[in-house]
Amino acid sequence: MGESGNILKTRMMQQANPLQVEGLSRFFKTGKGQYGEGDLFLGIKVPVTRAIVKECWTDVSFSGLEECITSPYHEIRLAALLCLVRIFKSARKDNALRQECIDFYLSHTANINNWDLVDLSCYELLGAWLVDKDRSLLHELAQNGKTIWEQRIGIVSTMAFIRRGELNECFEISDIMLAKEGKMHDLLQKACGWLLREAGKRDLNRLVSYLQQRWDRIPATMRRYACEKLDEETIQSLRQRNVLIRKSTNEDIERMMEIFAHARKFMASTSNPDQWAENYPGRELLLHDIEKSDSFVMLQDGRIIATFVLRSGDDPTYKVIYDGAWQDDGPYATIHRIASDGSRNGILHLAVQFALKKYRSIRIDTHRDNRVMRTAILREGFRYCGIINCWNGTERLAYQYSAH
Repeated sequence: MGESGNILKTRMMQQANPLQVEGLSRFFKTGKGQYGEGDLFLGIKVPVTRAIVKECWTDVSFSGLEECITSPYHEIRLAALLCLVRIFKSARKDNALRQECIDFYLSHTANINNWDLVDLSCYELLGAWLVDKDRSLLHELAQNGKTIWEQRIGIVSTMAFIRRGELNECFEISDIMLAKEGKMHDLLQKACGWLLREAGKRDLNRLVSYLQQRWDRIPATMRRYACEKLDEETIQSLRQRNVLIRKSTNEDIERMMEIFAHARKFMASTSNPDQWAENYPGRELLLHDIEKSDSFVMLQDGRIIATFVLRSGDDPTYKVIYDGAWQDDGPYATIHRIASDGSRNGILHLAVQFALKKYRSIRIDTHRDNRVMRTAILREGFRYCGIINCWNGTERLAYQYSAH
């Protein structure tokens, strides 16, 4: 490496493009309260940065890297990291130089402060360095990293091992993330899910087994990324694991009342306080549903976690529909009063899949303000059909799923 001044910084500054600054700032979430808050951009795309690094990395000293990695500009920090990767790879048998690269990297994690800076450097540096060494450092970063970026380095570095068919660290560090208190940051969920998906390419059975044992503890984004390459049949099996749906009995009433109380609070907290009155549905209505054999409960590991009504035949409130039309006039069943205790995601999906085993056409309605349910209904493949009037005269948005 030469000592000819900071050629890397100079070349990068020459490529600044103010027209691209706003787009990059928005993409990397630099607004107030966002994960990249306050970061500055020159407007240089990654391919341009890579081209500059390729041309001048051999002339960059560690003092030059120091100046670049501490730059306020995102792209210059990225250029420093990409140079460091090239220096590390070129060292091959020069363990002293490779150790210097790793020491430099670990002493500057405060400057590796966005997902691209992490992902384009960590597994080719730290992961590659630890291939034949003790890997507990990654566990420590994942567990006790001062920032989400240090924690992300812990999991993403396992890519180096996955590519060698060594999967233990990926699963172990994912467990570290799951065991932490509080909500896992979305960027950590994505990283864990991504690495689990990559591990699954090497050992599908191990991934499925891992997901089976932890399905209800894995947050939605992490789960979605991990399952991206799984077939639908496998995903359905995972969703339905340990879930039993049966008809409700009188002995279930108290637990059902608790679930509806939880659902009312949840709806109120999501700007939908008016769909269900304070005591709706009352004990009398629940007993009526049970008597008609229309009421069902969903159990996981023996505990009731959700309830819903599945009723076949014409629903009186669906006879008149405004501003639209039903998909067809054939026989159908209706899902009403679906509620859960919040302990598991995908309750509507499970109820719909249960209903579709018996009926080819399903109808459902919800309050206009129930945006959570409206999103879930559309995600399950229902089509919006129009507006109906509920039993108490209030309007509802109506949907239909037809398997015909």
